[in-house]
Amino acid sequence: MVAHLVRLKLALLRNIFRRSRTQAIGAVVGIVYFSFLVAGLAVILGSFRSSLEAAQVVIPLAGAAGTVLWTVVPLFSFGSDPTLDPGRFATYAVPHRDLALGLVVAALVSLPSIASLVLVTGVVFAWSHTLASTLVAVASSAVGLLTAITTSRWVCALLTSALSSRRGRDVVAVLGLVLFGLVAPTAAIVANLGGGLGPAARTAAQVVAWSPLGWAWAAPGDVAAGRPLVGALRFALAAGLLLGVVALWSRVLRAQVENPRAVSRADSGASAGDDLGLLARLPGTASGAVAARVLTYWRRDPRYQISMAMTPVLPLALLVLFFTTDLTWTPLLMGPLLAFLIGWSGHNSVSYDSEALWLHVASGTTGADDRQGRGVPDLLLALVLVPVYTVLGVGVSGDWGLMPAAFGVSAALLGAGLGVSSVMSVVLPYPVPEPGASPFGAPPGAAGIAVLAQSVASVATLALASPVLLLARAAWGGSTAAAWGVALLGAVVGGGAAVLGGTLGARIYDRRAPELLSSLRRA
Repeated sequence: MVAHLVRLKLALLRNIFRRSRTQAIGAVVGIVYFSFLVAGLAVILGSFRSSLEAAQVVIPLAGAAGTVLWTVVPLFSFGSDPTLDPGRFATYAVPHRDLALGLVVAALVSLPSIASLVLVTGVVFAWSHTLASTLVAVASSAVGLLTAITTSRWVCALLTSALSSRRGRDVVAVLGLVLFGLVAPTAAIVANLGGGLGPAARTAAQVVAWSPLGWAWAAPGDVAAGRPLVGALRFALAAGLLLGVVALWSRVLRAQVENPRAVSRADSGASAGDDLGLLARLPGTASGAVAARVLTYWRRDPRYQISMAMTPVLPLALLVLFFTTDLTWTPLLMGPLLAFLIGWSGHNSVSYDSEALWLHVASGTTGADDRQGRGVPDLLLALVLVPVYTVLGVGVSGDWGLMPAAFGVSAALLGAGLGVSSVMSVVLPYPVPEPGASPFGAPPGAAGIAVLAQSVASVATLALASPVLLLARAAWGGSTAAAWGVALLGAVVGGGAAVLGGTLGARIYDRRAPELLSSLRRA
C-alpha cells in the first residue's frame, strides 16, 4: 500500500511537466530558482559547523520555524494537493494504519519535502563535530522532519471539511490577515534591537530548545557540547512527541475513513441528534439563550471571528512603540485598550442578527434579557484577557505601582463600552455583511453611517470614563493614593455605566423592537 501511494505521488509530480508548454517552462524555472535558494540556505546552515555556539542559537530557531511553516502553509494552499484529504480513500478498504503510514511516506515525495531534506543535510553537517553528535543529528533531524510532516497531515485532516467550505476559507483568511498584521511589528522590533539582537536570539533559542518545536533540533548540539544526558533527554522527548502526533494523526484518519459523514458534521460544528450545543449548556433562561446564540456566532460566523482575532492583536502594537521609541508608558495602555475594544465591539450587535431578530420579537424576549444576554460573552472574554494584558503591560513598563490604576481604567472603559453598546445597537444600527456573505464585503452606502456610529460610540465611551482617566493622570504623577482611587472609581464608574446603559438600551428595545426588525429587513 505504501509503495502504491508513493507511485501515485510520483505520478502527480510528473503531471506538473505534462501541462501546457508555458506551464511546464514556468515550473522548471521556479524549481531551478528555488533549488539555488534552498541549496544556498543549506550551505549557510552547514557553515555554522565552525561555531558551535552560533549553531546552538540558529539551528533550533530555524528548525522551529520550519516546523511552524510545515503546519501553517498547507492550510493556506488547501486544495492544491489532493492527497491532503484522507476522506478520498473512504471508499477503499484500506487499513487505516497502512493508509496513515503510506500518506506520511508519500508526503516525503514532494518538492517541499525534498527541499527540507536538503536543508536537513546542512543541519547534520553543522552538528558533525563528533561521531556521536553526527549520529544523533541524523536521527533527531529525521524525527524532527517526520514530526513536522505528520503534524501538517494531522492539522489538515482536522480542518479538511472546514477548509472546503466558504466559511472555513474565510476563517483561514482572517488568520492570515492576523499573521500578516504581525509581520510588520515584529520586523520593526527586530530591526530596532540592533546590537541587542544577539542576546535576544540566544534567549529565544534557549526557550525554543526546551519546547516541542526545538527538542529534535537542539539535541545534537548538546551532544557536541559535551552534554550527552541533556541531548538524550531532548531526543527522547522529541521521539515521544512524534509518537504522540502519529497516534493523533492515525485516530483522525481512522474517523475520516470509516465515517466521513460524521466527521464532516463534527468538524463543521453542527449539532447532531438532540444535542442543542451551547443552548443546552447555558442557563435555560431568555438571557441564557441569547448568550448561547451569540457564543455560537463566535464559533461559527467569520464576521464575528474577525473581531475575535483582531481584538487581542491590536493592543500588541503598543509593544512596538515601546521597543522602537522612547515612549516607555505605552505598555500601560494594553489592558485599557483591550477593555475599550471589547466593550465597544458590541455597538452594532443587533445588525449582525439580520432577520433572525424576528425570533426575539416573536418569542416576546424582553429588552433586559436581550441586553444581558448579548453582554455576557463580551464580559466573559474581558474577564479572561483584560487581566492578562493589564499585568503584561505593567510588567513590561516596570512600574508596578500603577497596577491598581491600570485595572481601574480598564474597568471604566469596559463598563462604559458595554453601556454605550447596549444603547447604540438599538438606536443607530448600520448595515453589515449578510450572514453567509464574505466578512470582508461591505453593503453599498454603509461607509458613512458606519463611520458616524463608530465615532459616536467611541466618543461616548471615552466621555463616560473621563473622570477615571483624569484621576489616572494624577496617578501617573506618582501618587499611590490616586492609583488606588482610580481602581475604586473605575469599578464604580464602569459598573454604573454598564447597568445604566443596559437599562436604557432595554427600554429603547422594548419600545421599538418591531421597528428595528423592519429596518433590518429593509437593509
